[in-house]
Amino acid sequence: MTRGAEAISVLCVDDDPRSGERTAASLEREDDRFSVTVAPGVDAGLDALADDEFDCVVSAHGDSGTDGLAFLEAVRRHRPSLPFVLFAADGDEELASEAVSAGVTEYVPEAGPDSDVTLAGRVRDAVDRGRADDSTAVSAAQVESILDSSPNAILVTVDGKYVFANPAAVELHGADDADDLLGRPAEKLVPPDSRATAEDDVSRIRNGEGEMTRARRTGQTLDGETLTVEVTARPITWDGKDGIVSIVRDVSEWETREDERTRYAAAFAEAMDAIVVADDDGAYVDANRSACDLFGVSRDELLGMRVEDFADEGYETDDAWSEFLSAGQDRGMFSLRRPDGERRVVEYAATRDVVPGEHLSVLRDVTDRVRLMERRRAEHDALERMYRVTADRDASFEEKVRRLLELGTEFLDVPYGFLTCIEDGTQTVVHSVGEHESLQPGESAPLSRAYCRKVVGDGGLVAVRDAEAEGWSEDPAYEAFDLGCYIGARVVADDDLYGTFCFAGTDPREEPFSDGERAIVELMARWVAYELERREHTRELRSQTDRLDEFASMVSHDLRNPLSVANGYLELAREDGDPEKFDRVESALDRMDRIVGDLLYLARENEQIRELEPVDLEEAVRRAWETIDGADGEATLAVADGLGVITADSNRLAQLLENVFRNSLDHAGPAVSVRVVPTDDGFAVEDDGPGIPPERREEVFEQGYTTHREGTGFGLAIVKQIAEGHGWTVSVTESEAGGARIEMGGVR
Repeated sequence: MTRGAEAISVLCVDDDPRSGERTAASLEREDDRFSVTVAPGVDAGLDALADDEFDCVVSAHGDSGTDGLAFLEAVRRHRPSLPFVLFAADGDEELASEAVSAGVTEYVPEAGPDSDVTLAGRVRDAVDRGRADDSTAVSAAQVESILDSSPNAILVTVDGKYVFANPAAVELHGADDADDLLGRPAEKLVPPDSRATAEDDVSRIRNGEGEMTRARRTGQTLDGETLTVEVTARPITWDGKDGIVSIVRDVSEWETREDERTRYAAAFAEAMDAIVVADDDGAYVDANRSACDLFGVSRDELLGMRVEDFADEGYETDDAWSEFLSAGQDRGMFSLRRPDGERRVVEYAATRDVVPGEHLSVLRDVTDRVRLMERRRAEHDALERMYRVTADRDASFEEKVRRLLELGTEFLDVPYGFLTCIEDGTQTVVHSVGEHESLQPGESAPLSRAYCRKVVGDGGLVAVRDAEAEGWSEDPAYEAFDLGCYIGARVVADDDLYGTFCFAGTDPREEPFSDGERAIVELMARWVAYELERREHTRELRSQTDRLDEFASMVSHDLRNPLSVANGYLELAREDGDPEKFDRVESALDRMDRIVGDLLYLARENEQIRELEPVDLEEAVRRAWETIDGADGEATLAVADGLGVITADSNRLAQLLENVFRNSLDHAGPAVSVRVVPTDDGFAVEDDGPGIPPERREEVFEQGYTTHREGTGFGLAIVKQIAEGHGWTVSVTESEAGGARIEMGGVR
């Protein structure tokens, strides 16, 4: 910094007041002799020059909008000797040439290294030269000083040879110094295959046919390395001779960068991710096609808008933008509201000042990913809740079904859930949640008018997102229930269809039922099926346990009596050897054998009916009679005409007939007459014995009931089980002879 010398008044002209103030501040900071006045533009600068005296003018030129050349020409018309420094936004060689021609004192590229220091020094030198009155015009030395400061190569040729080369030209062409170039023919810096073009360019300039501006040409270094250059050339008088000044810019690297920029531009435009560029206020100044698709607007509409125009209410965009500008980087996620009302979830990463004042944001639409994560979380929660419901040992089956239906309606976001039972072509609602009047417990409808018929018919799960769109509008089920969406699964217990487990809503769903939602509905239906099977198996086991308890009681009671008789007579027989007593023992053992046989049948065969086949009833009657003890004695059998052929399990039918015949022999005596006759829907076996009192006729079919001393109490119980196993009915009435008449009805 220089102190204690004569003050220097400077007029700084710049259309951008902030830029002008920065230039003024830097000058005053570099040299305390400077007193800088800022004029906002050319007109204000001319007014200032008319009102006050200044030692030097510094004029901006370029980005701020100031036309420094026009201002220079205006100043030179009235103040030809006033020092004038042009402070240009870039090192444009054409500008430098025009500035020299217009009489500039100094030329300083703003983008050069230490430009503030350079500017202060040039102002100081220009003022000092002016005060020394070295010259009132631009000297050759000044011109060379200006040309030397250019960042671009500047060469002057006279008679086809170089007479001037600035440092940038020395560096560009690979020379050791300027002397290495001076005196060389100009053609030596042009490749042989480009020399004809160069000669044409020189001829046109010499003949006054026009200057050459930024023409793309091929040059070379002294080592023969080719260069892609831009050349601006015009006539010049150099030391009194006609010459040509050429300003040469190496654009080889620029050309490469241009290719890169082209690729980057294509990548920007075609990127799958949305990319936007915003200014300092957050307004978008550029956007690619994916950004327009994401925001749902055209590029022209998007430019000038801000993120706050799309963000959900409550998102503090101003605070977020300020924090981003302060931090320099940001990443996160926000909810985007498009003009059409659709909401998207966006993940973003932002970088400040990719170029000064412009900030890049890359946005990615993650709506589907977020929705998938939310759906997976909801499915996981639903499975956990389903497990808790089904594992609750204190809750009844009905309570669990209700809670599952409530869970399903909440999970699927539909109002109705119901379990149906399907029998004989009719659907009946067993349990339900929701207020649909036709889907309340006990409500029934023909299966042909129900959505569930599709579930039954297709043999699996059926899901309907939009009933009208999917062709249900004319379906009787749609007319009957008016359901816009539906999902249902079959409930199959022990390989038999029980019904369906379903959820539905009056309105269509926005999205189809997902795989996870389908799976959970199927799991619920399978649990219901399993629970129904378990309940039925439990009931059967309980029934079997009850029968076993009953069998055990009967065995202990009924076998004990004949066993005691046998033991008593056996002891007497040992004492006196009476054969009659041995006969009594044998009779007791026979009765025990019959009891054991009947118990085994009840325990093992139960009511199971195996293969049904046509059976000649008369033949079956006669074969069964022949197997009965006593049938070859005084007892007689009569078979009426018209018994015909029936459908039955022949083995079980034989067992039934034998037990009925044995019952007649046991209760009516060895001389009983038995008759088998057809009835309207089956057949009857009647005898001429004492008959059965009306008040006892229901009891005779109970296990263990007998009025005969030698009876087992199981004969007619077995008859009833066999009959019911065939789907028949069995009843006891009185025969024409006053005896017992056992009728089988419903026989095919």
